[in-house]
Amino acid sequence: MKIIKLILKCLSLSIFISSSLFAQDSQIYGETDFQASGSSEAHIKFTQGLLQLHNFEYDDARKSFLSAQEIDSDFAMAYWGEALTYEHPLWSRHNLKGSRDALAKLGNSSQDRLNKAITEREKHYIDSVNILFGEGNQEEREIKYSLKLKQIYESYPDDLDAAAFYALSLITISHEGRDYSLYMRAGAITEDILLINPRHPGALHYAIHSYDDPIHAPLGLRAAKTYVEVAPSAVHALHMGSHIYFALGMWELGTERNTRSFEQAISRRQSPDEPYGGQAYHALTWLIYSLNQEGKHNQASERLSLIEKQVSLHNGVADRQNFIAGRASHLIDTQDWFGHYAKIEINYEGLSPYFIATDQYIHGIISLKNKDVAGALLALKNIGGSDPIETRSRVTMAPRLMHLSLEGQIEFAKGNVDRAVNLIKQAVELELSAPPDYGPPVPVQPTAELLANIYLIIGDKLLAKENFQLSLKNTFGRLISENGLKKSME
Repeated sequence: MKIIKLILKCLSLSIFISSSLFAQDSQIYGETDFQASGSSEAHIKFTQGLLQLHNFEYDDARKSFLSAQEIDSDFAMAYWGEALTYEHPLWSRHNLKGSRDALAKLGNSSQDRLNKAITEREKHYIDSVNILFGEGNQEEREIKYSLKLKQIYESYPDDLDAAAFYALSLITISHEGRDYSLYMRAGAITEDILLINPRHPGALHYAIHSYDDPIHAPLGLRAAKTYVEVAPSAVHALHMGSHIYFALGMWELGTERNTRSFEQAISRRQSPDEPYGGQAYHALTWLIYSLNQEGKHNQASERLSLIEKQVSLHNGVADRQNFIAGRASHLIDTQDWFGHYAKIEINYEGLSPYFIATDQYIHGIISLKNKDVAGALLALKNIGGSDPIETRSRVTMAPRLMHLSLEGQIEFAKGNVDRAVNLIKQAVELELSAPPDYGPPVPVQPTAELLANIYLIIGDKLLAKENFQLSLKNTFGRLISENGLKKSME
């Protein structure tokens, strides 16, 4: 049994200075102590993978865990780690086969795998992934996994990684939108970890996720400022501070973090022609949003053109979905309904219903701006969401919200003001039933902002003011709502 404290700073021997500097930075992921039964050499690779896993650097973490397995094929925890690299809970991406295949290398059955674990604590960890990647649907397995992690957390109070993974699991099992009781429990656990190890990447990372809504974001400022210094090599760590900055309307800092994250993500490609990965797109779409909130619309347009180029070159699902997301927020924020981006058509093959609904919502508005009510009605039909829905998940309710919002705008274009206001009011009430979320708004246009603009057009400044204020509660510092609020008070 060995305890190895690692600060993973790999010093390159390259004769090229730029390459040397990159290599030095390329493995700075934070610090942790983790007891495990593998050989000393394998444990170094394992700990590197563990830190990368806490940073959501899943591909790199997998390579590290595989290296640990190559060094010590009996190192049970290396297979535990590999299995978790296929599970991306906060991104709703699950490769169950990949996780099960990783565990099958350790043993064909759950009991076989438990027998390979040396210590009682390691058996608990192996049991946790047996549960997570065992029988049952995704939500059931996540809940059982969280309960198992709670057992490890309570049984081994000095195990900070168990505490961190338990905190993450509490956020994960908030399946119907943000459950403050779960998120605050997670946040409290991360605070305890940081008192002991202020450079623990999992604690910093999951603290930000716990607090990244407009109400609790001030609690996450310390983690947002520190995380980027603790794990500068993690593309996701460079981005994460913007979760807090967006919630507080601190757009310049959000822009800075996502610029760094995007640039590092694309610098890791093998060639300039390689498609953007998920980390690059995540940072880039957020960057487009924050630049527009700063009023830097031309710079936002330049960033959107990068995604347009990816669609032209590769036309993959990720390229098209991220173009839809970036284009939608850009057109809403700039009101450039007759420009270049408004004319681009996207192939929907393989896209999720949320992105199709978002794009059809934008096409519906474009049609109305061109006085094409028939085109708007067709887009309304294609959005879906025609039936009432009961959910706290913003993504799930988004088609319904956009359906009501577009239908209201169609009625307004027809001159049916009361009908229009009533429909958009329904959307506002439904959106208010969902807890606030993080990042660019979901749906792409806050319903209270849309209603406020309608009131402003018809001259009811008092109700316009009330709804702009309502919009700003969930989208603090949003430029359109702030400017609208000023107009409503003139």
